[in-house]
Amino acid sequence: MSPKPRVLHVMEALEGGTARHLVDIATHADEAQHHVVVPAARVGGLTDETAVPCLRAAGAQVHLLRMHRAPWSPVNVLALRRVRRLLQTVRPDIVHGHSSIGGLLARVATIGTDLPVVYTANGITGVRAGVAVERVLGRRTTRFVATSASEAELAVQLGLASPTQVAVIPNGIELEIPAAPIDLRAVLDVPPEAPLVGTIARLVPQKAPEDFVAACAVVAGLVPSVRFVMVGGGEQEALYESAVDAAGLRGQLHRIPSLAGAAGVLGQLDVFALSSRFEGGPYAPLEAMRAGTPVVLTDVVGSRDAVEHGVSGRLVPPGDPLALGQAVADLLLNPVERRRLGEGGRARVASQFDVRSMGASLTELYGALAEGRPGR
Repeated sequence: MSPKPRVLHVMEALEGGTARHLVDIATHADEAQHHVVVPAARVGGLTDETAVPCLRAAGAQVHLLRMHRAPWSPVNVLALRRVRRLLQTVRPDIVHGHSSIGGLLARVATIGTDLPVVYTANGITGVRAGVAVERVLGRRTTRFVATSASEAELAVQLGLASPTQVAVIPNGIELEIPAAPIDLRAVLDVPPEAPLVGTIARLVPQKAPEDFVAACAVVAGLVPSVRFVMVGGGEQEALYESAVDAAGLRGQLHRIPSLAGAAGVLGQLDVFALSSRFEGGPYAPLEAMRAGTPVVLTDVVGSRDAVEHGVSGRLVPPGDPLALGQAVADLLLNPVERRRLGEGGRARVASQFDVRSMGASLTELYGALAEGRPGR
């Protein structure tokens, strides 16, 4: 029997769904030995404080390393040297880079070696300079793991990977609904008869928080009793707060900057909405669907894979708060349709997005790449 493949993961983006994805890999791709290179704190961004303890609890060996979000920061030059040293001490069978900086460091560090390199982008922005760099790094990518089929299509279209390099392995979630950490209506003082619409999203350009606020204003004009909640924080907090004031939603649109176990409250919403400009394989819509809450998402890469429009959720054009707001209001005014989409969403998650399937697929990929190495 071959030994478990040893995988060295490199990730700078220790926040949100990316941190969760890495924890899920360490937990569910358990037929591999995981060594994880992450920063103790993310410079210039939020940090998931639970990630490192969860990685260790899953059995991963954690190597803390300072990195920076700016690709050409001197900090990353030092980080590159440390990753190269780890290749010599850890002696991995595979190196797996996650998101832009982790992917950069992982692939550059392995130049001159025969190590297979896996790369998971966790969302492709399409920015010209970034695309140019990713095309070059694609020559050092053995497998490009796309977390959704539409992300795979975009990667090939942009020349980041060839069809033979791409493996589509969707993100998954636990199928059991977690306990709710709080009673949202009680905490926010929302009357029992008032509809409650919400989202979980970082306040960053990718999530277009200003579009969510504008959509809420549309909903409020059609369903005056509605209340809203945004769970999340980030670099665009000031923009978000200004948008709330401009829309006259202060007191009607509430924000909870962070909430441990936030997935557990999604069943308390009447509708979940997400205004993203792009995604990789978003978790929050899947968690809402698992709870039977109908979702309205922008029709962008990643999000469009989560639902089948009109069956397990609704899709609206990105950058169109009017369409987003009207779709949400329509569901609030149609309880039968709301229930039907909620049931469809729950069924879709159970059949398509089980985290155990994600773990099994990555385990198979790691095993195949390790077995293909000479002398193993």
